[in-house]
Amino acid sequence: MNENVKLDIAIEIMSTKIANTMNSGNKEEVEQLLEERRQMYLGNWDVINKILNVYSKDVKRS
Repeated sequence: MNENVKLDIAIEIMSTKIANTMNSGNKEEVEQLLEERRQMYLGNWDVINKILNVYSKDVKRS
């Protein structure tokens, strides 16, 4: 898969994950997710792969 496509998918997954976490009221996790989002936009592929492999499963369940 093209890196641009992976990044676009990661952005959508992260946006959904942040929204779900904000609704649950977990402020510490929201802060962590916002930092990971910042790292994602900076091009940190470790974070992007974590989003694609870990958070995608959480978002899929919700």
